[in-house]
Amino acid sequence: MKDKKTLITIIILLVVFLPLGLVGTIKHFSTSKTNVDVNSNPNKEFIYNGKVYFYFSGKLLSTYDCTTCSLANTIIDDKNYHTNYYKAGKDTLSGVINTFYSVFKEDDSNILYNIASKSKVDEYKEIKNYNTEATSGFLINHKDSGWGITFLEIGKMAVPSEYDYIALPSHLINKKLDTSKFIAKQNSLWFILKDDGTALNNAIRSEITDFNDNYYVTYDNGYHVFDYNGVEKLENLPKTNVYGVGKYIFVVNDKQLFIYDNCDEAMLKFVNLADYNELYFSVEENGIDVIIDGNVTETLELS
Repeated sequence: MKDKKTLITIIILLVVFLPLGLVGTIKHFSTSKTNVDVNSNPNKEFIYNGKVYFYFSGKLLSTYDCTTCSLANTIIDDKNYHTNYYKAGKDTLSGVINTFYSVFKEDDSNILYNIASKSKVDEYKEIKNYNTEATSGFLINHKDSGWGITFLEIGKMAVPSEYDYIALPSHLINKKLDTSKFIAKQNSLWFILKDDGTALNNAIRSEITDFNDNYYVTYDNGYHVFDYNGVEKLENLPKTNVYGVGKYIFVVNDKQLFIYDNCDEAMLKFVNLADYNELYFSVEENGIDVIIDGNVTETLELS
């Protein structure tokens, strides 16, 4: 009798606890598998163990299988010209730009990847962005067909890759590079290119090095300042460089700085500069910062 009761008890316990054990086992293995996926990249690296991981604000958006991928490299070819470009950039191009775009290198190509659609948008031979913060996300890209501009914002059209050279001058607004206008060369002609791909000026043969909305600067055995009617200004003023800074023209002659608003009128301000290797100007709310070798040495209050 006792054996029969014991058998019945064992059967009842098996009926009750066996399913619970199976459920627990399934949940354990399911959880373990999930943990493996999440923790397979414990430091949330961009590229890890044959995969590209698209993390943004700590959240994994998706992955891309790739055994030949690496971080994209940027280049600067502006040193071959006289462009007033930004040389002090030290930022590494982030692999994940925003929730839509990523940039990485696969084999010998730089890939622009759409994270949302999980698809390649474009491929480039070379890219540049001056390695510093800008007013909008952009890449100046180089293809077999030429140089163009990609904007890393949804809805903003790219400038076709058909130019011999494109550069962004060191126009700083609140210490960020202004991406509204670029310098471009095509078939030995120079343009000031707006971010919609249209030209601000008539094409000219002299190299454009800088500009603002009223004047552009060229280099031809020396620096020259022109208005947009092609009339030269400040011809007799000695120049070792000329900068377009907001609405002003800054003429530098060694360590002398001559500042003009209207180049047909008297000089607005004269400043003696300290010794410098790198010189930049940033338009701020309270004036224009003079940045010498990475340090703000003076803020100019101009009327």
